[in-house]
Amino acid sequence: MRIESYSDTFGLIHALGALRQAGLTPRGLLFVALNSQGRIYLAIPEDLKQLDQSTMRVGEKLALRWPDSADVPQRLFHFDSIHALRDDFIVLNGDRRLAHPGNALDVGAVIGRFIRSAGGTSVFFGCTPHQPGTWLQGGSQIVALHDYGVVEVVPVSVGLLARRLHDHRLYLMTYADIARTGHLEGWLPIYASPLGNILLVERRVVDHRLVLSCERGLVEVDVSDLPRVQERAQLPAPSPSAPSTPGFDGAGFNSNDDYGMDDEQDAMAPAVLGRLGNEAFVLTRGRAQTWGLRDITPAELWGAPTGEITDIKSWFDQGASQNAL
Repeated sequence: MRIESYSDTFGLIHALGALRQAGLTPRGLLFVALNSQGRIYLAIPEDLKQLDQSTMRVGEKLALRWPDSADVPQRLFHFDSIHALRDDFIVLNGDRRLAHPGNALDVGAVIGRFIRSAGGTSVFFGCTPHQPGTWLQGGSQIVALHDYGVVEVVPVSVGLLARRLHDHRLYLMTYADIARTGHLEGWLPIYASPLGNILLVERRVVDHRLVLSCERGLVEVDVSDLPRVQERAQLPAPSPSAPSTPGFDGAGFNSNDDYGMDDEQDAMAPAVLGRLGNEAFVLTRGRAQTWGLRDITPAELWGAPTGEITDIKSWFDQGASQNAL
C-alpha cells in the first residue's frame, strides 16, 4: 500500500476525485487517519484497481496492518468505519481522540459522500489500537455518542446497534424512533450478555449474525428479527480474565493518559472483528478492561470450516497458553 497525505479537507476532496477517475473505489480506502494537527493520511493500494470484491473482501481489509516504517507516521488517530446511511445520516467509528484535531467530522462527511457517489453505504478500515469513539450526524445534529457511553455503532436495516461502556447489554436505536422524536440518544437495550460486559462488537452484521466479545468469552446472536435477539452460540474463554477498573473520567476512561492504561499484566482477551462469510473469522486480542479492550493487537484471519464460532476454539486455547507464560 501507499500513503497519501493532505493538509485539509479541500485537498482530500480534490484527491478523491482524481483517484476515483483513476479507478479507486471505497473498498480501496485501506486506512484513514488524522494527526494531532488535522493532517489527513490515506492508505490506498499501489494498484488503484486492485481491491474489487473478487480480490479483497471486507474481512481481509480488517486484517490489514498499518505500515511499521520510519517513513510513515505512527502516532495517528484512526477511523475504524464510516457509514453513509439513509436520510443523510453518517456514523463515524474510530479513535475517540479524533475529536482533538477538530476536522474529523468534515473528513468523515467527505468520505461519506465518496461512498454514496460509488453507490455504497459503508467502508471499513484496518485494525488499530485506540479508545473507542463514535459520532452520529443527522441533518444539523451532531452527537458524540461516546460522551453518553455509546460506542461501536453497527447499522442494520431498522436502525443502529451499539454497546455501552461498562455494560453487558446490546442496544438498538431505530430509524422510526429518530423520525418520531427527532433525537439521537434514544437507545433501547435488546440483549443481555451472559458472559459479562461487552468489550467489542463485530464491525458488521453478516447473514443476520453478530459476535459480541465479552469479559468471559464470545457470544454470537441472530439479529434478523429486531428488536428480538436470538442467541446462537457461546464460546466461553478458557480462563476468564479479571478486567481492571482504573480511575475513569465521565466517559469511562482513565483521565491520566491517552488510552486509559493501567496494569500492564492484564490478560489478553480474545475478540472477533469480522468474518469472511462462512469461511473465516477476523480475530484480535486486547487487554480486558470493564469499558472495553486496550492494546488491541493486529488482526489475523482464522479458518472456520463450519462458519461457527466454535471453529476458533483452538485459537482461544492458543491465547490461553500465551497468557499462562
